[in-house]
Amino acid sequence: MVQAPMVANGEVTIRGILYLSGLALLAGLSYGLLWLVESSLREPDPAESQAPVLTIERFRAVRMNIAGMKEYVVEAPRLQQLPGQSGTRIEQPALDWYQPDGQTREWRLQAEQAWGAADQQTLRLEGAVTMVRTAASGKLPMTVITRDILIRPAEHYAETAAPVQVVTPGGELRAVGMRAWLNQQRLELLSEVRGFYESPKR
Repeated sequence: MVQAPMVANGEVTIRGILYLSGLALLAGLSYGLLWLVESSLREPDPAESQAPVLTIERFRAVRMNIAGMKEYVVEAPRLQQLPGQSGTRIEQPALDWYQPDGQTREWRLQAEQAWGAADQQTLRLEGAVTMVRTAASGKLPMTVITRDILIRPAEHYAETAAPVQVVTPGGELRAVGMRAWLNQQRLELLSEVRGFYESPKR
């Protein structure tokens, strides 16, 4: 049987205060115990899935310059859009870079795979990478063999810290690290540069 708090002359006694405090403590403990039980029964929030939200087979994208001419074309057997701001994964991409006329191909870059940032400001070619410029470009033919290139398409800029092999008619260079400005015929080898050159036969 629960007794009411004792009151003397209209005032709550010390015994009554202790009684009310005990009831409040029991109520708080009961609520806390109930919350713990419910929390243990509740399923944990699932981790955010990294499964692709979109897959495109035989992907092809064309970027135009301000004059409406082809600037570059990206092709791949498969592209996968990742969730949120995780970017895109591209399998075996081929990137063709064109001269300002939009018709003459300057460079072709091929890689094992690639990752593109969600803001489309950077493209990372991963694994073995080959860059080829043929005589059809009207410039010195060149083949660059390296790995893991970071590209900033808007700047026509590419860089890598990996070993690099540059092959031209009659010559070959090897180095570690490279920076390239693909629209300026400018290639900078960063360190440990060595190579040879053969004079044309008469």
